[in-house]
Amino acid sequence: MYELEKSPEGDVLAMINEVPKAFFRLSAIAETVFADLGVSASERGVMRTLFIDGERTAPDLARMKPVTRQAAQSVLDGLVAKGLVEATDNPRHKRSKLYVLTRDGIDLCVRLQDRELDAIRALLPTADAADFAGAAEALRVLSEALAARLDLAEPLEVE
Repeated sequence: MYELEKSPEGDVLAMINEVPKAFFRLSAIAETVFADLGVSASERGVMRTLFIDGERTAPDLARMKPVTRQAAQSVLDGLVAKGLVEATDNPRHKRSKLYVLTRDGIDLCVRLQDRELDAIRALLPTADAADFAGAAEALRVLSEALAARLDLAEPLEVE
């Protein structure tokens, strides 16, 4: 079995290697935890973004995910049809609407979050909060560095 060298860069790579494993396992568990709520994983993801970050346009959401604007728009249209999200006029753009959670959408996000917290408590009853706080901060730093690189639209040069 291959082992990474012990270095700060190796530690980052080890963390990156764990992220997709955890993501797909969480996705599988989420399908059972949220099965009765009538929203797909994509819809939950968009709702989570609106719940945490506030109003966004379809292009904003597409850049954050990253998916096409059309894919983001399709999910938003479905959420609007379910009464969980509403489109409002955007003072910064004539055609690109701002999307915001409705009261029902906010209530559902709170239910989703409560279920997630219950599931986490059941999965990790002895979890050390400091370990997860450090991991969350490390992922945030990595995510911001990646976002900055994407915003520059330049390839990453390596030696």
